[in-house]
Amino acid sequence: VSFYAKLGEEKSGRPVLPALVYCLGIIASFTALGFLLTVLLGASGAQDFGTSPWVNGAVGLLFVVFALWLFGMFELQLPRFLTNLGGAGAKASGYSSVLLMGLTFAVTSFACTGPFVGALLFGAATSGYLGPTLGMAGFSTALALPFFFLALVPQMLAGLPKSGGWMLTVKVVMGFLVLAAAFKFLAGVDSILGWGLLSRETVLGIYIAICLAGAMYLFG
Repeated sequence: VSFYAKLGEEKSGRPVLPALVYCLGIIASFTALGFLLTVLLGASGAQDFGTSPWVNGAVGLLFVVFALWLFGMFELQLPRFLTNLGGAGAKASGYSSVLLMGLTFAVTSFACTGPFVGALLFGAATSGYLGPTLGMAGFSTALALPFFFLALVPQMLAGLPKSGGWMLTVKVVMGFLVLAAAFKFLAGVDSILGWGLLSRETVLGIYIAICLAGAMYLFG
């Protein structure tokens, strides 16, 4: 948004087109991921992907890892060359640099959006060819829109909440939600393989326990 504000000052106008290009970079990155899944697996392959116990188990364990990360037990960091791309794009000029910044944002934000992207791709994989592509297009559009509107009115940035301890609270609460989501996939493995360990009642009990733990955290 600071980049947009500076661009607006230089060009004496609202940076509408650069904002659109930036958002296009975000949308293109996520949509390409959904399209790639469809091309590689096809309609029936995507459905098999969504109902595979191995995939369910892998996603469930991945969500547990994401939850532990959100709880602050360890840090997930991208390679330095990826994080440096955004800085390089900000220093450069022209629409190609703006597009690069959008693509870089999509990559560097994946650690934060991973749980949502994983759940969306998993659910959309059972809905045929267009499911993953349309799902990712909708997700990325919603993700990009706030940046577009803030680019149009950069002064709104001053009214946004400042970073602080509240961000840690949001992160931990999201950890509880992601942990709950993990049991949805683990229960899928149990159902497919017929182990009988994670029945509907058991998973609901786990959800209640997670909600109570989240409430205890919020109330200190």
